[in-house]
Amino acid sequence: MSARVTLRPMTQAEFDAYLDRTVREYGQDKVRAGEFAPERADEQARAEFTLLLPEGARTNGMLLFTAFDGDERVGMLWLALPSARRRQAWVYELWVAPAARSRGYGRAIMRAGERELAARGVTEIGLNVFGDNTTAIGLYESLGYKVIAQQMVKPVDGI
Repeated sequence: MSARVTLRPMTQAEFDAYLDRTVREYGQDKVRAGEFAPERADEQARAEFTLLLPEGARTNGMLLFTAFDGDERVGMLWLALPSARRRQAWVYELWVAPAARSRGYGRAIMRAGERELAARGVTEIGLNVFGDNTTAIGLYESLGYKVIAQQMVKPVDGI
């Protein structure tokens, strides 16, 4: 792997493919977390993405990048810039292509995103991660991210 990846603004074709994949995966994650019913997961996930990205990859305040190592597409990164509602930048999604996983690309993509945000004057970045995604949690902790809140759930079983 190269020491650095290059982030390029996502093209419309890349965004369309990204949206199809991520809606499906996000819906499955929300079902696993108990937040979506399986039969409505895709519909609910697509609705959330439509609200967040009404103008697709060109939505104001959002940065959607495709990550490359040379000519090889190795992943993508979706960042939100700070706004009146949020004082910090936000990592909405880091995705590493299956063939590129376990090769250091997640770290390289995150570092490239951090450089992109620093160049824009951003001083703090936040993110959420599903509690069962131990690989991502380990990556983020190794990059210096700290837990500041934790959401927990317990089924009520006739207490």
